[in-house]
Amino acid sequence: MYNNDWEQLNKTRKQLVLLGIIGTILLVAGLILPIVFMAKHPLFFNPFMILFGMVPGAICWLIFGKGNSGYRKDYKALVVNRAATGMFDEYSYYAGMGFDYREIQATGIMYMGNRYKSEDLVEGRYKGVPFRRADMYIAQHTSSGKSSHTTVYLRGTWMIFSYNKAFVSDVQVMSKAFGFSNKKTSRLFTRSGDRRHKLETEDVEFNNMFNVTCQNDSEAFYLLTPRVMQMLKLLQADFMHPFMVGFVNNALHIAVNTGKDSMEPSVFKALKPELEIEKTRRELKAICNVIDALAIDRDIFKE
Repeated sequence: MYNNDWEQLNKTRKQLVLLGIIGTILLVAGLILPIVFMAKHPLFFNPFMILFGMVPGAICWLIFGKGNSGYRKDYKALVVNRAATGMFDEYSYYAGMGFDYREIQATGIMYMGNRYKSEDLVEGRYKGVPFRRADMYIAQHTSSGKSSHTTVYLRGTWMIFSYNKAFVSDVQVMSKAFGFSNKKTSRLFTRSGDRRHKLETEDVEFNNMFNVTCQNDSEAFYLLTPRVMQMLKLLQADFMHPFMVGFVNNALHIAVNTGKDSMEPSVFKALKPELEIEKTRRELKAICNVIDALAIDRDIFKE
């Protein structure tokens, strides 16, 4: 059944590529041939001649777009289900769903911009810990009429782990290279009750790798035990990208800025099943790595 699924998916991919090629040829021909005809027979040229080629080409591309959307959905469902087999206690995958904008905004740990997208939601449990992860894109787009500019705040993965412990105040840990986090350290723009301040730990190596902000030093040191800090250093090596950790209410939020969307197929690239599954398995394994890393201090995250 597994091989048949991939064979059918690859057959669909080839059909879509062919459709895209035909659509492109029709669009180009519909534009160029009438121009050539006009040069030779200017008296007989009719501008509607362009439509005879371009309209079928546009239709081909509309069909391609709809088919590509279905292809991406089928591809990701197949890859995720194969990659996640035996990894979690339980899980569900929703290709078109992600985190609601308001939920992420409510954490107060990230600048939200005016462009937001989240999809490829995976939720479930691992070693009894509920988790959710999804791809995320956050950006700020500005336009002056003549020009526009987009600053990408985050393109990568956001993970949320739910614990029974209700944290007294929020603590934020960021890789030095992680930008656009909302540190809430400004006295001018942040209410005193929400304001955080920078914190230095006794671990020099940790201080060189991360910035820490918090509302309460005692709460921060309670959470950032030497073993937790060591695990965060190991996670930095595992993620291989800048990341941010936020302890907010009874949840642990982790954002990894990979600079790309995960599990995104290109219809123009040949399918490599084992390679695709292994790549996705590594991405999903990050969920297990986080829970395993913090399991040593699980008493911190329980009532």
